[in-house]
Amino acid sequence: MILRRLVAWSLPLLALLLLGSAWTLRLPAAETPAKVSPAHRAGAIEMTFLKAQPGKRAQLVAFLRANWLAMDAKAVSAGLMESYELLEAEDEADPWNVAVMVVYRTPAGYAGVAEEFEQIRKAHQTVLIDGLGLRDLGRIVGSRKVFARTQPG
Repeated sequence: MILRRLVAWSLPLLALLLLGSAWTLRLPAAETPAKVSPAHRAGAIEMTFLKAQPGKRAQLVAFLRANWLAMDAKAVSAGLMESYELLEAEDEADPWNVAVMVVYRTPAGYAGVAEEFEQIRKAHQTVLIDGLGLRDLGRIVGSRKVFARTQPG
């Protein structure tokens, strides 16, 4: 059980690392990766893991898109975040089945932009899905902060 949880929590992070490694390994010898700014190299990735209520995964994803990702898009436009992504697990038996990954420009992560992001949150009107909010559709089961953006340069 502990091993299964460890594997389930580690898979998204491992996938990110492997994708980054595969991209680097596929470059022809004559090419070099584009220069990456120091802020980019030092940025934090924060992931929030959620578990949908039974039969509510599609609605939870719709809620996240209409609310969390809508606010994240504004934060990216404002320069508070570098990017964001919605991830889904295939196996319903995993401890989580939906995750939101946010890439920040600095090691401080969300803490470094919390005050500015709070202004975006205050201006956002929560969009309910079929009259249901986050508490009705799922719950946050964990979060992780990692620093996997370092590249030689």
